[in-house]
Amino acid sequence: MAFDSEQIVEQIAALPEMAIASHSGEELTGLWPLTSAERMDNDVKYAENLQVRITLAMAQILTGEQVTMPDAEFVYEGADEIPGRPQSIVDALLSANDAYEQTEDYSQTQDPALLFDAAKTLSVDWDDHTQAQIREILGDFSEYVKQHTADNTDIAHRFAAILLVFSRMLREIRAQIKQQIGWDTPRAGGAPEDRVQVFEKDSLPVILLVNELAEIASVPRLCLTADQFHGLLTAYATPNGDTSIADSTIVLAQALLPLASAEWKKHREDILWDPEEAKRAAKEEDERKNKEALAAKFAHVKDDSSKPEVEL
Repeated sequence: MAFDSEQIVEQIAALPEMAIASHSGEELTGLWPLTSAERMDNDVKYAENLQVRITLAMAQILTGEQVTMPDAEFVYEGADEIPGRPQSIVDALLSANDAYEQTEDYSQTQDPALLFDAAKTLSVDWDDHTQAQIREILGDFSEYVKQHTADNTDIAHRFAAILLVFSRMLREIRAQIKQQIGWDTPRAGGAPEDRVQVFEKDSLPVILLVNELAEIASVPRLCLTADQFHGLLTAYATPNGDTSIADSTIVLAQALLPLASAEWKKHREDILWDPEEAKRAAKEEDERKNKEALAAKFAHVKDDSSKPEVEL
């Protein structure tokens, strides 16, 4: 990475929000290597559920319709139609799953063609210039990882580098859209909704790429809902959004780091989930609620002091 990029990585790594997220990430990665069959099975289930959650969000962005978890689960399990549900939602989920699987090998091959194929699957049209810029950005990231592998760089710096790639790619995609549809005309009240929707759809492949970069850098994976992704991109779509790369990356990081921390805590809890302990806790909770309900029911009944005490 260029010197200015190294400086930005240092700035992002030093954010207070990064300290909190890094702690969550270290607690999660500290579980590895997973040794028990139960924990390994839980991690596989987390990964499967992650694909369902991500493709659900992508389909929602593609269609603008409300996609449900059962919708996403049915398509993940192989359905190509769902009785009573719009085919547009099913088709969007099918495309999202195809794109997800097309990018799965990127962390191994680091071949940008996989990302561009996924973009086509999602009907995203990145022009030659944008693709060339993305190739350069990804090349810079690969060099950063190679240079810092021997340094045993901490998770804060590795994740900061990913956030910088995220920010740089969003800026390139935004630049292409601005050139195509010309959104430089000042508007009051922030970015119009149609502009944000175009930006969201054209940025969809980046959601998949970020997790592949996380795999390369040994950083836990992320998951954003459609609403969360919408919130992240709204600031980039404003007419006055042409701040420096450092400033825009800091804004992106401050919005994304709490979401990353929450996801990493969830991932850890999912791995540590014990079905027997969950049953026991549920039973105890039911008993507690029953006792409270009985106590409330007979709270109006007063003790009769004339009756002798009964020793137990």
